Amino acid sequence: MKRCLAHVVVVIAACAVSAEARAQQNQQEQPPPFTAPPSLHPGVTEAPGQQAPPQSQQPGITPDAPLPHSDGSTIDLRSIRPMSTQPPAPAQPADAIQKAADDATRPKAEAAPKMNSNPSNWIAPYRAPHAAPLPAGSTSRLAGLVRDGKLYLSLHDALALAIENNLDVEEGRYSLSLADTDLIRAKGGGTLRGLDYSIQQTAPGVGAATSPLLITTTTQNGSPTNASVTDLSQVAQTGNTQQQTLSQNNTDVFSTGPSIPVFDPTLVGQAGYLRRSDGISLDTTTGSATQTSTSAPLSFLNTAIDYQQGFSPGTQIEAFVNNSPSVLYGSNSQYDPFHSPSTSFTVSQPLLRGRGRAVNLRFIRIAQVDQRVSRLVFEQQLLETVYGVSRLYYDLVSLGENIAVKEQSLAAAQRLLADDQNQVNEGTLPPVELTRAQALVSSSRLDLIQARGLYRQQEVILREQLVRNLADPGAQVMSIVATDHITVPDAAPVLDVSALTADALANRPDLAQAGLQVRADELAAAGTRNGVKPQLNVYANVQTRGSFLVPYETLGSTGNGMIQVPSALSTGGLRLSTIYQAGIQLNLPLRNRIASSDAARDEIQLRRAEGRNLKLANDVRQQVENASVALENAHEAYTAAVESSNYQQQLLQAEIDKFSVGASTNYMIIQDQAYLAQARSTEVAARSDWMKAQMSLDRALGDLLQKNRIELDDAIGANVP
Repeated sequence: MKRCLAHVVVVIAACAVSAEARAQQNQQEQPPPFTAPPSLHPGVTEAPGQQAPPQSQQPGITPDAPLPHSDGSTIDLRSIRPMSTQPPAPAQPADAIQKAADDATRPKAEAAPKMNSNPSNWIAPYRAPHAAPLPAGSTSRLAGLVRDGKLYLSLHDALALAIENNLDVEEGRYSLSLADTDLIRAKGGGTLRGLDYSIQQTAPGVGAATSPLLITTTTQNGSPTNASVTDLSQVAQTGNTQQQTLSQNNTDVFSTGPSIPVFDPTLVGQAGYLRRSDGISLDTTTGSATQTSTSAPLSFLNTAIDYQQGFSPGTQIEAFVNNSPSVLYGSNSQYDPFHSPSTSFTVSQPLLRGRGRAVNLRFIRIAQVDQRVSRLVFEQQLLETVYGVSRLYYDLVSLGENIAVKEQSLAAAQRLLADDQNQVNEGTLPPVELTRAQALVSSSRLDLIQARGLYRQQEVILREQLVRNLADPGAQVMSIVATDHITVPDAAPVLDVSALTADALANRPDLAQAGLQVRADELAAAGTRNGVKPQLNVYANVQTRGSFLVPYETLGSTGNGMIQVPSALSTGGLRLSTIYQAGIQLNLPLRNRIASSDAARDEIQLRRAEGRNLKLANDVRQQVENASVALENAHEAYTAAVESSNYQQQLLQAEIDKFSVGASTNYMIIQDQAYLAQARSTEVAARSDWMKAQMSLDRALGDLLQKNRIELDDAIGANVP
């Protein structure tokens, strides 16, 4: 008995050791990298509807799952391509982007109202500018494309119509004019009112990820005779545009900093009638005061004129003339206001705060930067519109192809129903099979109805992007016929992601304008830093017929062009003498917490803007790489979809041949017919996905306008050839 037990223990131990050894071997010896076998192309050539798959990487057989690795993972990383090497950031944007930023072309109908600031014309500067009415858009191009109530539309025509009539693009043209008005305001010595950095992304349409799928029958739902039903009321929700902001500051607002000189000369005048009676004055003759009075009333005309102007170094001058001494101390009526005038002239120059052209011209320089930013924001709006309209157009093309697929499926189902009807009449087919064929016809008809409904929804969404006013009788069309089609190249794309990323970093208008925004923030922060300094001004003043000192006052304005009227403008002196003054005026906040806080906040906001700019550059890098991966995968998916459709066509033909000799059933034919319709719809969807992936890559690269032969000048002028 002991000998038997010992033998069992030895056997168990040996089995345990053997199992442990096998486990260690499985962990140490990883399976070799999987090599896909050659593609198995169909051998049946007599099946109709066959087409050659693109010559690209063919889908292979899925490998067996690799054994667990020593780290517990089950992924063989040797079969996954590594991420692409990222290039360094370019030193400056590409020449095309710099040319776009410096483009001097202005819209005509949307131009800023003419503002005449010539001082020789005394009336023009005080006439309120009036902008021209909103342009009605052009329908001439649209009318030339309509035949028999149908709009025959190529992609280029669709883009031209959108650029001429799209209201999002029209809004961008007005933003160009807003930047021009800010520059004029800054040249007058005012602060800036800012730009609109928002852009409108085109409605996603039926093909959006959040809306019903472009092809609703690409996923089989169990029974081949049951149709998918799509709630078309949800499609209307995808017809709205989405807003995106390109601002690098978001809600951050920079301090206005030191006061800006009023560069526009300002003239202040006042005139009035004054009647004085029972005036009393004190005269000193022998050391004692003697009171004298006048009983007769006196009349005067009181007049005063003040002139102020500032200059870029911070220098400001003020000159005024009045007759206040005569009015206050005259003993006779005087109707000549300049009989004995009093004059004053003051010049002031900052030595610390507000000193220098860099500080006082900062808003002009920021406005000039903003002009360049506005052009790049407009180009980005244009790029988004071109991308969105192109996507809507090719979705319409795919939806039209899907209608053709559904029509073919319905025709095949009707032929099958007719054949089954003949066989039932001849008694060679049970009536239940006729019912099954009738169900397939009903299912196919419902699929066709759904496909046509999606097409009509897409027409409505696309039309809104092409027409300025949908109520315009000249813009009424019954339907849209897309004349361009999607052609997938045979060869798989060969993409150098590193080179493409470098091109995108140099050509993206949104990235270039973000850098300019940071430059404008640097100018604003420099002005705020200057505001921390004490206010130390040197001044000189000369007066005639006066005796008052120059009061401490800050010349200029807070940026709104409204100056401070001097209190001495209508005040005369006690003694009528000539006075010369010069000195230094100091304003020294002892803790200076407000100015320091503003400077610190603006520095932080500048760093935040720099961080957002860097994040945008990182987003551009990942967008290019993701778009490249998506394009490669879309091409391979289309290859697989074509093969699947070919195989399904062969299976259907083989099933029909088997049925003709009594080796199959009517149910199998119906099932394969539904599967073929599903495969063909999947092929249409795969072709659409490839086109969207290609457009997404072009959008990420920022060269959609060049590829569609669209010039920025033509788009600004709303005239695309």
